[in-house]
Amino acid sequence: MAGDATEPRRKIVILTSHAFLRGYRKASIHFVASRWAEQGHDVHFLTIGHSWLTLLKDRPRFRALSGSQANRFQTIGVNLRAGAYLPPLHAFSSNNRFLNAANAMLFRLYGSYLPRFARHVIAAADLVLIESGSALAFFDRIKRLNPKARTLYFCRDLLRSIRAAPVLQDIQAAAVSRFDAICVPSERLGALLPQGGRVRVIPQGVDAAVFDRDQPSPYQAGSRNAVSIGNMLFDQPSVAAMAAAAPDVNFHVFGAQWSGWALPNIAIYGERDFESIVPYLQHADFGIAPYRLTADEIYLAESSLKLAQYSYCGLPILLPDLVPFTRANGIAYRLDGETAWRKKVDAALAMRRSPTFRDGIMTWDEVARQTLAAAFETP
Repeated sequence: MAGDATEPRRKIVILTSHAFLRGYRKASIHFVASRWAEQGHDVHFLTIGHSWLTLLKDRPRFRALSGSQANRFQTIGVNLRAGAYLPPLHAFSSNNRFLNAANAMLFRLYGSYLPRFARHVIAAADLVLIESGSALAFFDRIKRLNPKARTLYFCRDLLRSIRAAPVLQDIQAAAVSRFDAICVPSERLGALLPQGGRVRVIPQGVDAAVFDRDQPSPYQAGSRNAVSIGNMLFDQPSVAAMAAAAPDVNFHVFGAQWSGWALPNIAIYGERDFESIVPYLQHADFGIAPYRLTADEIYLAESSLKLAQYSYCGLPILLPDLVPFTRANGIAYRLDGETAWRKKVDAALAMRRSPTFRDGIMTWDEVARQTLAAAFETP
């Protein structure tokens, strides 16, 4: 979509732990970045939170980043460039309390420096977006590099939900009131943030052009299929129980890691690029949102990208009863102690798909425009 001639062209820098790489999944930040570029803005997508340590955890990702984006920007498309800050070491969150104690110093040290290729674009930016997570460590450095730039906190997750280091939660608390705007996809998430920020609720969107495209089914004719996408708070036991109760249904799991043996009717695909997963959503019989969550994490019902995508495709959705999902396509199961798995699966198979399930879901173009407007609103 062409840019709006009445809108000034903005220079935007995005700091995120996500990587903009072919073959890897897309999160909301990728869609917003792409739409800003399409709208005529100059976008630099900067990946942080990786280093040579990434070789030990995710060798393919490190090789992909270091091959094309290591400490430099690569052109992804018109107005869109992506690069990765890859130092020898980086600070990272851990469940180990001793390591987290050391992280109080390591994250502040890590966030105090950015290489020249990153400093150059930040110094010239009109807007710097910081996504929730490790990118928060760079907030003070960004403010020193460019005190005139607008700063936007793109908060998609409660830090304690993603087990972020305590020091990142401290940095967030100190920075909340200093951001020009904070965009969250859920009112519940906004209410759980430290007080003092200018919070705007902008729901998740969908890539309507991709979902509206006719694509052949990847499933065997006559088969019945359920799909699960994403790895956030993935509840493997519940998916395994569904599959055991319904051996005549194939369960397709994308993004989440599976521990141990899987039943023959469970297919584990690992991480895939977004476009290749779309046909599985378009032609599934139902979707699964297998969150293993607590009361503090029910904001995921409002901020879940998969719930919006399933609904846009008209799918019935199996999800835990703790999630306050209000669309008509939700079928709740007990998060703890569910015994009627076959009944739940049959209810999903029996529910007729409906285009009304998508009512009110925004496109990413709309989300991007509202997000940019929030960043430049006058307090």
